[in-house]
Amino acid sequence: MLNDLERPPAYSDTDIAALLADLQATVNGATSLTEWAESAAVPVDRIVAGADLTYLRLAAHDSEGSPIVLMLREHIWQRAI
Repeated sequence: MLNDLERPPAYSDTDIAALLADLQATVNGATSLTEWAESAAVPVDRIVAGADLTYLRLAAHDSEGSPIVLMLREHIWQRAI
């Protein structure tokens, strides 16, 4: 039944800021993003890592229920809104 499915975890603004800081410190390209996602204790739903576009969507949501998409733009990790 649908009621038996676990809801993905919710992340606060503080949690998201910590993820962005970690990404900024450790991920500088497509290969390192994949490595980060494999070693992080964060549920990742999708990774797009290419020459023109690099982002990840978490399998979690924020405290308001919105999806969390983090994007590398001009060498800075930020939340895509």
